[in-house]
Amino acid sequence: MKMNLTELAASAGVDASRIEEYAKNGLLGENHSTKEFDDSDLYWIDMIQCFQDNGTSLDDLSGLLPRCRKGQTALTQVN
Repeated sequence: MKMNLTELAASAGVDASRIEEYAKNGLLGENHSTKEFDDSDLYWIDMIQCFQDNGTSLDDLSGLLPRCRKGQTALTQVN
């Protein structure tokens, strides 16, 4: 389901400015728009929040999340 920033922030229970920061830092994927989001963004915001609740910095996440995304893509591809 497609949603805008305000709708995503409400669904995720996260301030819109925080989501903009995540997108700016590449945590929602490379060159991610801050205008249109979908359900997968809810998943990644939940992951970011979980890591941050456990003490992981945004700098550390900017290196970790692309690896997570790559691994998730590899797992879901059908050969």
